[in-house]
Amino acid sequence: MNQASNTVRRRLAAACMLAVLAATACNQQGEGNNLGDAPPAMAGPETPSAQVEDGTLVTQRTMSAGTLTVMSAGGPADYVADSNRRAVYMLDGDEDGRGCSGDCLEQWAPVLPPPGDPAVDGGLLPVLVGTITRDDGTEQLTYKDHPLYHHAGDMTIGATAGHGITDEWGTWYLLTPQGDAVGQEVGRLDS
Repeated sequence: MNQASNTVRRRLAAACMLAVLAATACNQQGEGNNLGDAPPAMAGPETPSAQVEDGTLVTQRTMSAGTLTVMSAGGPADYVADSNRRAVYMLDGDEDGRGCSGDCLEQWAPVLPPPGDPAVDGGLLPVLVGTITRDDGTEQLTYKDHPLYHHAGDMTIGATAGHGITDEWGTWYLLTPQGDAVGQEVGRLDS
C-alpha cells in the first residue's frame, strides 16, 4: 500500500468516529430518567461502588435509587427494589453500614438516597425508610433500619442473584415489604 492510501483510510476512520460520537451525543439529549427530567443524583465524594454498565463491573460514583417500590417477578417472594427495579439487599447483622466496607463495596454498592426525602410506592411504609451516615460521610438508604445495597451480579431488571449469598461479610437477603429478610418472614402484599 502507498502512503496516500493510508492517509485516506485514516481520515475515513476519523470521520466515522466523529459521526458515531455525534450520533451518541444527539441520542442522549432526548433520554430522560425514571425521576423526570432532572439528572440522576450523584454522591458528593467519589466512593467505590459496584455498578453494572453494559455487563461490566466498574468503579464510579454511585447513583441514587430514588423511590423504593415492591417487585414480584424474578424473586422468591415480593421484595423491595429501587425505582430502576433493581433488587436491594440487606446484610444480616449490619445496622450501621460498617458490615460492608473496603473490598465488600466491589460486589455490594450502598444504595444512596435521592436529594430530599426518600419516597416509597407499591404499598411500602414511608415510616420504615431512613438513612444512615457511612464512615466515609455518605448517606445510605435504609429500610426498617437495614442499610440497603445493590449486588453487582444483578445484571438485569428483576435479577435477584444476591439473595441468600453467604460471603466473608455475612449473609445477604432481599427484604420483604414489611422490612424483614425474605426467607425469614416472607410477606406478600394484598393487591
